[in-house]
Amino acid sequence: MPPRRSTKRSAEAKEEKEPPEKKFKATEEESATKKSTDEKPTVLEKGHVYFLYRPKMDVDEVTSADDVQKAYMVLKPSWSSCDAKRKQTLIVLGRKKLPETKRHSRYWGFVAEASDDLDDLTAAFQKHSYETKTKGERTVQPSRPMGEGVYEIATHNGHSHLAYMLTLPEELHQVQKAFNIEEQASIVISVKNPTKSSPSYAGLSSNQKADFPEKLQEAFADRRFVSMDTTEFLNYNNCELMLIGATEKVKEELGNAGKELEKMEEKDEDFVEHVGVDKSVFDALELEKKENPVEPLEGKWA
Repeated sequence: MPPRRSTKRSAEAKEEKEPPEKKFKATEEESATKKSTDEKPTVLEKGHVYFLYRPKMDVDEVTSADDVQKAYMVLKPSWSSCDAKRKQTLIVLGRKKLPETKRHSRYWGFVAEASDDLDDLTAAFQKHSYETKTKGERTVQPSRPMGEGVYEIATHNGHSHLAYMLTLPEELHQVQKAFNIEEQASIVISVKNPTKSSPSYAGLSSNQKADFPEKLQEAFADRRFVSMDTTEFLNYNNCELMLIGATEKVKEELGNAGKELEKMEEKDEDFVEHVGVDKSVFDALELEKKENPVEPLEGKWA
C-alpha cells in the first residue's frame, strides 16, 4: 500500500466533491502494450479484490487461523482484455492462505464460482444450518471480510502475475498476517490442465474438473500447467490454479503496470474515504454487518 496522503480536508471540500469513479478503464498505453512483443508487462485485467474467511463448523468465535475452515479471494473485474465478458470470481485458497512471497511458496487454489450474478458468489458467505443423522443440526457460520484493495493480472517474462495493493485495512494486523495478506504483493499464477492428474495432497477430485472450451483447452497442449495469456480461464468453475509468491515490490517487478496499480489504489483510497467501509466492502459484496462481522477489517478476530 502506498504511503497515506493527508486526510485533513475542509468540510466544504467534502460536500462539493463527488464520489470518485470506482471503475478503472483501459488506457491507451495498455492497448498499445497488448500488441507489443517485448518483455514489458502486458495487463490482461484489473479490478477490485476482496479477502474473506469462514469459521469452522459450529465455531461461534474465531480466535486464530486454527478456527478457520476456508479462506476466499474475490475478484471483481472492472476491465479485461479477453474477448468473453469476465465474470466475478470466487477463489478458494487451498491452504487457507496466500503463498509467502519471501519464501516463494507454492500453494494451490481453485475457482469455486464464476458468475455475472453476485448472489451466486455471496451465497458462500451466508450463515446456514442443516440436519445430520449423527450430530443433529450443524451450523455454517457466515464469512468475515478481512481485506479490500485493487488488483491487476499481467503477463511478464513468460509468466502471468496476479498483483494486488491493499486499501483496507490501512495497517496490517494479526488477522491479515495469519493469511499472508500483505500491503502489496505479486503472485505468479498458473492454470492446471484438467486432463492431468493431481497429487493426493492437492487439487480437486476427478469429478470436479473444469470444463474449458476447446480454444482454452488447446492452450495446454500436453502440459500440466500454463500461464494465462487470457483471464477467460477464470470464468470456469473448478479451474485449478498454482499460486507462487513472487515479490512484495510490485512496482519494481511490473514497471509501468505496477505504477498504474498504485494509481488505482490511490483512487480506491479516495473512494473508501468518501463513502466509507460499508459501501466499499459490505455493499460491494452484498454483506450484512449484523451477519458478517466487520472486526477482521479492523485487525481483530471474530
